[in-house]
Amino acid sequence: MAENNDSRRLRFAVMCNSTELQQWQKQSLDALLLSGCAEPVLLIMPAGNNAKPGKKFWRRIIAYPWNKIIFRKYYQYFFRPQAFRKTIADLGNDEIPVIRCTTTLKKKYSEYFSPEDIEAIRSYRPDFILKFGFGIIRGEILNCAPYGVWSFHHGDEQKYRGVPPAFREILHNDRVTASILQRLTEKLDGGVILRKGFFPTIYHSWRANLDQAIALSLNWPADVCREIIAQHTFPAGGESTSTTAPVYKEPENTTMLQFIAKQFVNKIKFHFLELFQAEQWSTGIIRARTAEVAGNIDYSPDPEMVSWLHSGSNDRYFADGFALRTRHRILLLFEDYSYRQRKGRISAAWYNERDHDFSDITCALEEPWHLSYPFIFKEKDDFYCIPESKDHGSVELYRLDTDSMKLTFVRTLLPGVAAADPTLVFHQNRWFLFFTPAHATNVELHIWHSPDLDQPFEPHELNPVKADIRNARPAGSLFKLDDKLYRPAQDCSQTYGGKVVINEIKILSEEAFLEMPVSTLEPPHGYKGIHNLSFAGDYMYFDCKKFVFSPASFLYQAGKRFRSKKHTSTGIKQL
Repeated sequence: MAENNDSRRLRFAVMCNSTELQQWQKQSLDALLLSGCAEPVLLIMPAGNNAKPGKKFWRRIIAYPWNKIIFRKYYQYFFRPQAFRKTIADLGNDEIPVIRCTTTLKKKYSEYFSPEDIEAIRSYRPDFILKFGFGIIRGEILNCAPYGVWSFHHGDEQKYRGVPPAFREILHNDRVTASILQRLTEKLDGGVILRKGFFPTIYHSWRANLDQAIALSLNWPADVCREIIAQHTFPAGGESTSTTAPVYKEPENTTMLQFIAKQFVNKIKFHFLELFQAEQWSTGIIRARTAEVAGNIDYSPDPEMVSWLHSGSNDRYFADGFALRTRHRILLLFEDYSYRQRKGRISAAWYNERDHDFSDITCALEEPWHLSYPFIFKEKDDFYCIPESKDHGSVELYRLDTDSMKLTFVRTLLPGVAAADPTLVFHQNRWFLFFTPAHATNVELHIWHSPDLDQPFEPHELNPVKADIRNARPAGSLFKLDDKLYRPAQDCSQTYGGKVVINEIKILSEEAFLEMPVSTLEPPHGYKGIHNLSFAGDYMYFDCKKFVFSPASFLYQAGKRFRSKKHTSTGIKQL
């Protein structure tokens, strides 16, 4: 294993075609520089213009791939991703040396660097090379730096190879779009995976789908550098990936027409559903032990056995239920959301086991900002709650008075951190706080930790510890079964809060994290989603959703589109 030359900072080279980069490439470089864990030492660029003499007009006409003209013109005039906008690279140092290399083309596509250029690159002692240019590179250049050449691929290499990126996921109705950062090897699309993430496919917009896949992977080179420095090891194993996925090329005219029609229909469907369908969450409690859920591959609550707590209005819903057994009763805390006010508060009710009914609903906490996900736990003789206050931009701790069912502010745990669904667990004499950040609420799992609730929390060395729309966002309290620790997580790949995945945590420490899915919790019959659960003795308290027409939601969505159209017509750009 290569040793890091500097325990605090890695050296890297950038492989690019010119100092003019695409916006996403510059943003990834900016994140790498801002991290403070890497410094640029070299630019590797092509030497001169090696283009072949142009063909005569009629030969160009004959040779043009007319069977792909729709794609090429669409790509040229209509496909304008934000990520592809041109910008000038700023590496913070105008004196970074440049090596211009002439490559040799072999076997039609493979580019090989000369021994002289390779020795020149090695003389700058880069720890890794970040590839933003050239073509398919092979040969000794791949071993020119101890940690190799790193390259992005926007797509799941197990399904889609070739071009264009983030396209066939829409065409084939794939629920997720992937991105990878890999260390290149001699094997095409068979590199060593350094980071891989899965994001929800945006079916109504190819541009938005690609922008999302790119934006949520920009920080990966900086994340890998932090991992190398923190753990003094390379984050990926030495074996290359293996894939038999087909290699796609530019879509032909018939495929492109099919794609344009599908994207148009998806756009109409998207706006129709936003206008006329609103999520209607309900909470329910049922007799169910942890072993029934974690030990059953596909567990689903029987709706006939559930005691339901409904809001009674299409403009209001109850979600994110947490249960706490105290004094032979079960206290329930949940999000109480109003479509009219466009925000939620935390409400509470008691559940009577004998009569299977609920007490009157009481407001436990209301703030000027939106509140949800009232995670509750016991520490010594006190009960505490950490509601989600992502819109407020912090994670805050409240004390719960079980007599009055009121929450009182104690302290801010994470100032300046906009966290979705913060979930706390005490493990191996340390508190670990799980959440997903505001910029990737359903995708990136982050962990912070502290030895004591009264002491500051600090981020995990591997953050984000996971980037997967299918299995990242917390879905309720962690629980133990047979001395094993389990973490419920949301699967939002088909719909927000579609189902819950139960993960067994294999490793959880300040330096490492590993979990494996063991079972899933499906919504009850007649419901379209489930995204939170909490155990209290022999009972499981959970939520699930249907889609309904909400007058308040309709008016809001219609008004939003009217305002957007008005701003556009008056020349005001929407941010």
